[in-house]
Amino acid sequence: MQRILRYEFKGKNLLFFGTIKGLVKERALLRKLTAEFEPELLLLGISPEELEGLRSYLAKPFDIYPDEYEVIYGLKLEKFGEVGLPVPTYLEAFALSKERNIEMLPLDMPEKKYSDLYLKKVEFYHILLSNMRKKRLAKKKFNVKTPEEFVMMWDAEVNKLAPFREIEREREKYMAKRIRDIVAQREERKILVIVELERLYGVLRDLNLLHTK
Repeated sequence: MQRILRYEFKGKNLLFFGTIKGLVKERALLRKLTAEFEPELLLLGISPEELEGLRSYLAKPFDIYPDEYEVIYGLKLEKFGEVGLPVPTYLEAFALSKERNIEMLPLDMPEKKYSDLYLKKVEFYHILLSNMRKKRLAKKKFNVKTPEEFVMMWDAEVNKLAPFREIEREREKYMAKRIRDIVAQREERKILVIVELERLYGVLRDLNLLHTK
């Protein structure tokens, strides 16, 4: 699956990187992409609060306690390499931002907006069903050969219930709109967009970019 794509969009040069959350070796790939592309702006597929949380973590590291789904995901992703938290790709983005004096902007919806959407879409029995799936997911064999295949299959499993799929689609739409707005408002012409691979193609579809390749 192609996860590094370059487009001309509204007169700007955009490089999209669909990252594998958790894989430590993604840091080297992002560094290589940055050296080759030389972006003037970094857009990260995280919320404003997550961006500030990472900033606080880097200033004074603190313990991070993953939820059960994240633990299961990490254990299964280890098949493809070392896994770490916080998301290694975004840690590398902070390092590159500091080294190269490149501004970073968040793309994902603020926590309040996400919480309101979650409460609107998800009923109590959806949460019960989701919790019941954890044991099955822990035992499930993912017969895949690449991390790309794994994360796409994992995403399909954890979002099997319609309300959770709908939430992820809303995230994709929101990030696409953010990209449009930023491209229109900012002067930078070379922009590196980093989002989780699972959401990449939804974002590209909402930007009407998929047909251009």
